[in-house]
Amino acid sequence: MAIIRWDPFREIEKFFSEEFFPALVPTFKFSDIPVDMYETDKELVVEVGVPGFKSEDIKIRVDEDQLIIEAKKEERKEEKEGNYYRKEIRRGSFKKIISLPYVVNPDKAKAKLEEGILKVTFPKPVEKEERGKEIKVE
Repeated sequence: MAIIRWDPFREIEKFFSEEFFPALVPTFKFSDIPVDMYETDKELVVEVGVPGFKSEDIKIRVDEDQLIIEAKKEERKEEKEGNYYRKEIRRGSFKKIISLPYVVNPDKAKAKLEEGILKVTFPKPVEKEERGKEIKVE
């Protein structure tokens, strides 16, 4: 018997598939937006694949330990006369919520869009210093 890795997002996508709720099918699925997240010595870096979007199409915000990225783009009308052999490129809007490993300071964040990759960097939080001073008991 093969071991199958459970993916909760895939289960959600199945639930909201065209079979059950055709009107609720999102323009993009959760898995359609690739994300890389890593740390350097000084930063937390989140890279998101957003090909076809311009910087003015994208809104980014931070809510505690979540990075929320929304992108809206005018969807092209599908040409009925075009004799497509294959039509897989999705166009439209998406919203991606990414859980961050810790709370970050959004005021010091930087975002850059280059060659279809949105790169958001946050400086690592400075470790909290212990407050107060120890008092020795005599």
